[in-house]
Amino acid sequence: MTTMRASPLAFLPAAMLLAGCAVPSLSTEAPMDTYAIVASKAVMDDPVWKRATVDALMAKHPGATLIVWDKSVDEARGALTAALPSHTAFVVKPEQAGAMFTIAVSNLCRALDDDPFTDTFWGVVTGYDAPAAKALAEAKPIAIRRALDCAGCDLTAFDKAWRYTEDHRGTMNFWARGATDKIQDIPCDTDNTWGVLERLRTDRVQFMTTSGHATQRDWQMGYRGPNMAMVHQDGRLFAIDTKKQRHPAGSTEPKVYFGTGNCLIGDIDKPDCMALSWMRDGGARQFMGYTITTWFGAQGWGTQGLFVDTAGLCTANEAFHFTNAGIVDKIRSFGIPDMMTFRFTQLAKQSNFPITPGIAAWQKGRQAAGDKPDALRQALFDRVGHLHDRDVVCFYGDPALDARIADGRWTVLPPLVEDGALTLRVRANPGVREKGTVWVRLPGSWRYDPAAAEVPEALGKADLLLDNMIRIPDATPSAGETYTIRLPGATRKGA
Repeated sequence: MTTMRASPLAFLPAAMLLAGCAVPSLSTEAPMDTYAIVASKAVMDDPVWKRATVDALMAKHPGATLIVWDKSVDEARGALTAALPSHTAFVVKPEQAGAMFTIAVSNLCRALDDDPFTDTFWGVVTGYDAPAAKALAEAKPIAIRRALDCAGCDLTAFDKAWRYTEDHRGTMNFWARGATDKIQDIPCDTDNTWGVLERLRTDRVQFMTTSGHATQRDWQMGYRGPNMAMVHQDGRLFAIDTKKQRHPAGSTEPKVYFGTGNCLIGDIDKPDCMALSWMRDGGARQFMGYTITTWFGAQGWGTQGLFVDTAGLCTANEAFHFTNAGIVDKIRSFGIPDMMTFRFTQLAKQSNFPITPGIAAWQKGRQAAGDKPDALRQALFDRVGHLHDRDVVCFYGDPALDARIADGRWTVLPPLVEDGALTLRVRANPGVREKGTVWVRLPGSWRYDPAAAEVPEALGKADLLLDNMIRIPDATPSAGETYTIRLPGATRKGA
């Protein structure tokens, strides 16, 4: 394993560019994010791939720490622990990606300090080929205004949004801010092929969600009856209508894709697969998907809900990691020690019901205590489901990319260091939810006294104060108000 370090990273958080926010003066000691690139030796030994990915990311994030591994990504642990970067891009060739790599990265990034939570906001940069991977590495910020929803998110978070789902065959839902006072139900063909293609080609959607049946080879909207499907060939996307006709489905508009409720769509089992085809031919610059079968959905649906419901508060990558931290906290609350230490590699690759010895003992104990079967079954699913989702969903793309919903319900203002306190600021905008969970990312990794944290009374009490993120579960914000969270005596961790 090789580590190469330039000067400390000196780029400001992307949030500083949001909504025309001015960069704070030097007198406020604006804290800066840091960045690491963890590249496989296979990438570094291939000049074409290295130029397309590592060199592109280094140019985009000056001063980034470069770490190279050979046989196992876990070789990067020591260097990552020393640096504790704000963001880490794991750069691999497609044959190195997939379910087991996702699990390894997830576990690695939660093991850099003494708590079980994600210590660096990560993303995997790869591609069908080097040019496709370069598109991810060089991706520019995405201010999301137009969305195609096939999984049931809140359309009113966007300027324009369309919904096609199996549950609404023959009806399209449509929302246009300022033009409609409520979501419109519009009759459409029960075969959604041409509607979906029009949204991709003509309306140039920037955010897409999907659910229903899927594999590494396809996505089927026809969950309960005949409907369209999406397939791939040679890194290209094709829509299949109900007459089995095949239509090119490529889209050049840069977008974020959430495979919210799909099995296997995030698994790269070989270069020609759905995920890499969306990145190469569908304009996806960030892509979230399950690498094994899914049935519980805490990570997928949780990420989608947080990203959309608190529009503007977090980037797509932050929504992914905030959700994962919530899953880890939930697992911790169950009080079964081996759930915290469990690693998915202990099971067969495609196993999707991880019962640890501790869970089995807990179940036996509850049966002996006389718990009703239905209640016990639900409690078991809750434990196994959260454990299932913790490590098997992959996030592809530059993790520092500012891809968020434009003109959203929240605006993130630049973090500051004032009077010895790390100061985080968020502004509630019209349409903000009257009550909900608010997450805020710290610019890097910090030491501070959680008991001394100052959270505005209107937001409520923070229940999870970590070194790189804070959760406020029962916030009650008011539109037009700016909220300041102060962490007195905070000091930076890592390089």
